[in-house]
Amino acid sequence: MIATLVAIGLGGAPSRAAAQDPAVLYIGGFALATFVPSVLLDWPGLDTHRTMLKAGFARFDAMDRENEAWDLTVEFQPGLTWHRIKPLVGVSHNSDGATYAWLSAALDLHAGEHLIANINSGPAFYVPGFSGKELGSFGVLRSGFEVGVRIADVARTTVSFHHMSHGKLMNPAWNPGTETVGVSFWWDIG
Repeated sequence: MIATLVAIGLGGAPSRAAAQDPAVLYIGGFALATFVPSVLLDWPGLDTHRTMLKAGFARFDAMDRENEAWDLTVEFQPGLTWHRIKPLVGVSHNSDGATYAWLSAALDLHAGEHLIANINSGPAFYVPGFSGKELGSFGVLRSGFEVGVRIADVARTTVSFHHMSHGKLMNPAWNPGTETVGVSFWWDIG
């Protein structure tokens, strides 16, 4: 997952896709800027075995503004870990009627006890509904990052940036993509 984000961020994606979606560069750059120091400095994984539940509110299509909507999101991150990488399952529904669900690989990066960053990427199933933005495919890749603060070891609040598109893999002729920018609150539930 991280290698994919870094490769895309360093220009591994076709130049046409990179020019259309600067969000891919932002996510790849953030992944590189946070993952490399965490490995080199061996930053601790304070929430490694915690099970977290997240509720979030975001602006859908925040960069292109072609079909803006408000998203409500719920995510679940079980306390399972493999080399600091945790699964992340989520679902979102927006005010335009679009619904999407995803399964991502997520990496929490801690700087001290209170500052946290989360990088995540994985496949998503997107249904635009009656007036939601068409993405050219039901199958997309959802990638992004969050930064925030841990609160009293039992919760965290974050701001997030995510990009969804199929990278012209599912429909070579059409890949509009979309971004969400939001705020979230996480609870430790086990």
